[in-house]
Amino acid sequence: MKWKPILIVLSVIIVITNLPMINKDFIVLFDGRDHFRYSNADASYTRIQGFGFKDGFFSPKLIERFIEEEKPSKENSTLYRLYRINPLCFWRWSYYLFTSVDFEYKSWKEIEPNRVPYDPENRWQDF
Repeated sequence: MKWKPILIVLSVIIVITNLPMINKDFIVLFDGRDHFRYSNADASYTRIQGFGFKDGFFSPKLIERFIEEEKPSKENSTLYRLYRINPLCFWRWSYYLFTSVDFEYKSWKEIEPNRVPYDPENRWQDF
C-alpha cells in the first residue's frame, strides 16, 4: 500500500510530460535542440527535428519532395533516424510512439563514410 501513492505520482508525471503541448518543452529541456537527427544513406538529405512553436512532428513525407526533385538512388531514398530509442527517457515516449517508429535506426558512423560533401547552401542538408 505504501507504493500506491508513488505509482500514482509517477504515472501522472509520465502522462503530463507526454501531453502534446508540454512534451516539446520537456524534449528541449532535457535533450537540447539537436538530439533528433535524420539522414538518408549518403547524407545528401539530413534533418534536425525542431521543437519550436510552429514545428510539427517529423513525418516520412518530408523526404518525398527531396526524392521527387533530386531523384536519388533507391538506397538513398530511405530516411533513417540517427538516435536510439531509450525507454528510460519517459518524456520522449509520445515522440517515440508517433514519430520514431516510422524510421529505422542507422548509426551516423555507418553513414558518415558514404557522406556527400556538406554544402551549407543545400536546402536538403541541416548538418
